[in-house]
Amino acid sequence: MADLDDLSVGDGEIAYDSKHLILYVSISQVFAIWFIPFFRAPVSLITVLQLYHDPSTEKYYITNQNDLYQVDQMMKFVPGGWLFAFVWQCLATGFSVLAALLLWPVSYVEEHLLIGREGGGVRHVGIDEQLELKER
Repeated sequence: MADLDDLSVGDGEIAYDSKHLILYVSISQVFAIWFIPFFRAPVSLITVLQLYHDPSTEKYYITNQNDLYQVDQMMKFVPGGWLFAFVWQCLATGFSVLAALLLWPVSYVEEHLLIGREGGGVRHVGIDEQLELKER
């Protein structure tokens, strides 16, 4: 579907899990979709490589590769997709703020009116009380 124009691995952006033989690599790529002229999509991703170590040759071989893209990076593959992702994130943020404003009375009741009552609320413990509880 897409031609790989450019590939780069940044310095220090590699992690190796020697116990499980897994290599994590941060990669930047520039894709060009052949049927859309002048379209180039620079994306960043994390590639997880499952390795196999051959003791006879002392070489490592890749047995599995998994490319992990963030949603905003994936949307770059679709012309104009970044706009959809931006609008979706704005709507989700607006909904979260609206829900927090509408439901703040519930938080107020839980934090201020139910403290100390039997079977409800949270008892706030200061640092001095926490140290006393640890010493017991």
